[in-house]
Amino acid sequence: MPRGLAVLFALSACTGASAPAREAGDAPARRIVSQTILSDEVLWALGPAAQARVVGVSALADDPRYSGVAGVWPPETPRRALTSEGLLALDPDLAIIASFTSPEVRELLSSHGVRLLEFTRFTGFADYRAHVRRLAAVVEDPPAGERLLEDLDARLARLAARRPAAPLSAISWGDGHAAAAGTSFDDIAEAAGLSNLAKEKGLEGHVPVALELMVSWDPPVIVTGCPAAEPDDPACPAAEAAIAALPGVGATAAARSGRIIAVPGRALASTGEGMARAAEILQDRLLAERP
Repeated sequence: MPRGLAVLFALSACTGASAPAREAGDAPARRIVSQTILSDEVLWALGPAAQARVVGVSALADDPRYSGVAGVWPPETPRRALTSEGLLALDPDLAIIASFTSPEVRELLSSHGVRLLEFTRFTGFADYRAHVRRLAAVVEDPPAGERLLEDLDARLARLAARRPAAPLSAISWGDGHAAAAGTSFDDIAEAAGLSNLAKEKGLEGHVPVALELMVSWDPPVIVTGCPAAEPDDPACPAAEAAIAALPGVGATAAARSGRIIAVPGRALASTGEGMARAAEILQDRLLAERP
């Protein structure tokens, strides 16, 4: 997995709780700057009323390797890196940030009267639901948020209806790291009808797993990321071939059965709707093996 993709992959942590208590940043806002890919995606999906309140989106909004809304926001909507000067020039009344936003940027934004809505948990489907509801409240359109979640529920129901009775074990692995318990891949795997092998081994979080150790587990399915927007992009088969060529991987059950599966990074590393897309890609690929 390319390093940039691995960074985003490592930022997706998982399984959720009920919606958090309302915070000051959740009050309605008229001039919103989004500084996370997740908020770029959700604010667009909430519809025209929400979009009209957005005065800037993140610098990665148009990168198809990571963003589900690449090329969607109008050109006149400024793209901004996380620099206080660039954000303040947009005269926002709310900035959507993440837990890793620097203290200096937070302080400067706050000192200029910009409220902060902070995403602190980039977790699985439960936290995605909480984020959608917070953003829908900010743009004063809770019904739009519920429509998004109803669509998610319908997709998850379709996945559940096709889930195999005996799930295969799968490991999400790339660049010497695996996604274990407490990661978004755990939710993705469950939705697709797979069992998270790293979780079975008692591991938690995004953890180093050496190639030799991964091979010794003989995973039935190996999932990795590819720097592409869709699974039919040549970059995905290339990523699968690169994993298969690593020492020892060819002897694993995954390689022998053709179950090294590359999923576009913007889905595999997603903390939003892309999680459902990743599960659909995995399930479709596995079901295609059936006679």
